[in-house]
Amino acid sequence: MNTSPNPLNEALKRLLPALLLLCCCTAASAAGYTKRHVMIPMRDGIGLYTNIYEPLTPPPGGSPILIMRTPYSLAPYNDNAFSAAHFGLDSIYLAHGYILVEQNVRGTYLSEGEFEQVRPFNARRRRAKTDEASDVYDTVEWLLRHCRSNGRVGVKGTSYPGFYATLAAYSGHPAVRAVSPQAPVCDWFMGDDIHHNGAFMLADSYSFGASFFRRRPSPRTTALPPLASIDTAIAVYYRRPIAELLLPLADSVPFWRDIVAHPNYDAFWRRRKSTAGAGSVRPAVMVVGGLYDAEDCYGAWETWRGLRARSPRTEVFLVQAPWYHHAWSNDSYQQLGCAWFGTGSARYFIRHVEYPFFACYLEDRGHKPTAVTLLPSAETAPEKMKDRPSDDRWQRLDSWPPRGAETMRFYLEGGTVTADPLHPVPYYNKGNGKKRDKNYMAADQRFASRRPDVLTCSGPILTDTLSLMGPVDVSLQLRASCTDLDAVVKLIDVRPDGCQLLVRGDVMPARFRRSFRRPQPVRPGKDFVLRFRMPDVAHLLLPGHRLMVQVQFSWYPLVAVNPQTFLPNPYKAQAGDYRPARISLVKSKKSCLTLTVKRN
Repeated sequence: MNTSPNPLNEALKRLLPALLLLCCCTAASAAGYTKRHVMIPMRDGIGLYTNIYEPLTPPPGGSPILIMRTPYSLAPYNDNAFSAAHFGLDSIYLAHGYILVEQNVRGTYLSEGEFEQVRPFNARRRRAKTDEASDVYDTVEWLLRHCRSNGRVGVKGTSYPGFYATLAAYSGHPAVRAVSPQAPVCDWFMGDDIHHNGAFMLADSYSFGASFFRRRPSPRTTALPPLASIDTAIAVYYRRPIAELLLPLADSVPFWRDIVAHPNYDAFWRRRKSTAGAGSVRPAVMVVGGLYDAEDCYGAWETWRGLRARSPRTEVFLVQAPWYHHAWSNDSYQQLGCAWFGTGSARYFIRHVEYPFFACYLEDRGHKPTAVTLLPSAETAPEKMKDRPSDDRWQRLDSWPPRGAETMRFYLEGGTVTADPLHPVPYYNKGNGKKRDKNYMAADQRFASRRPDVLTCSGPILTDTLSLMGPVDVSLQLRASCTDLDAVVKLIDVRPDGCQLLVRGDVMPARFRRSFRRPQPVRPGKDFVLRFRMPDVAHLLLPGHRLMVQVQFSWYPLVAVNPQTFLPNPYKAQAGDYRPARISLVKSKKSCLTLTVKRN
């Protein structure tokens, strides 16, 4: 048999990619862009499904490349029809001739290989073993060879894709010049979606993980259906022992088994922190976060601080505004719950902050951001804020907390309540759907202050503006009749109209008061001090407003109800472990919030 190559066949093979590309260009030519999908090979032979959007006429010298890597759907798959509307506000990059790249990370949808949740960065053996950083390196190498680029690459992503953007900064590829993790997952034990200070975030974990934590049996174009559906009566559905609630998931899903098997902050969780193992980071990094982000508020602050601490020579910038999760992609965003934050913040951000950041490092134009770009939340009444542009209220700071800030202690009144796990305090008086309602982050808390199991402390009416600008440090001196509890603390702005606007809230289990690695029970009847730090705030309390703090011992079903019985593994709690308790907040100098403030 003649095995020598046929010249005609070889020529057709060389022409085929061009012919296919020509076919898919027909619909795109009017917009000046083409779309193609490819499987980009990694160093271990695994192929990653990738969409590439390229200008028909690149700028002189080639186009910058902007990569967005995700574990979520890029549907429709195997489709080369281009649509500028697909990119929303990101269309600004099309207008400037960028090559835009979307890629499914390994083990998701049509990308080959095995997916691992919050896959750890392999700092010491990256060349011998693949990780997300090496996959970025290999992707960039392929793109530089197969696209008409200028040799410079940026990476960005929001939420879980923000985690992948952070790890892209560790790739070490010299072409990667600028990275923007936005609302990035950082540490699934200390903050973000799955836990806060080790307390299990039940509603988010369950609604998200019932499907997403499942292991894909083979490449597919659709997500796996959830193993357990959530009843429409959410308040009834979650009111079951945690062991029973997790039963359909932990028995069959490996990552659910991991959650149950690792109730403390052990090496399993510490290795999965996105800033763990990060050394000298080459590209400039702009971290973006939402002050009212219900999912990854912690991640933005912690990623920014972690990179500054571990890579002090890297240019690291911070952007924060009163956004919910990914609201900076919503051009019409102005309201969350009963709070109105002004119009146009997303448009301002993309035009005057994000695009100039990438243009500076990828095009040698644009400008660097200041160290901190901030839009604080302030007056929230609709009659004063509706349709008011946000452009004139952005602040550019050279440090955070800002220069001239000082600390202020807000001391708490004492009090005693009965906390009953069978009648927990709800997180929101309107949330009763299948998923957690993001509006709770700025919701009126008067429904909670009326309850006998919530302790409330109010400050005086302000005669001048008080700017809260920094972290919130909590210290509580407590006494309880139980062996374990969760303390929930809420920082509130009381408006002149009576609305008790939530500014920041978080939870801290007493079991971790001394160590997140080695929990200890509470001694009934003995005083103890519970200290923790909440994510930073940037909020202006205006004259006529008051500062309020609420302390409660459940936040249902946002946080799994603590049975108030110490168990080595709280995920094993059965019905008989849930017991009411008398809990006292002791009035002392140890019961206070330490706030970072600027007085005007």
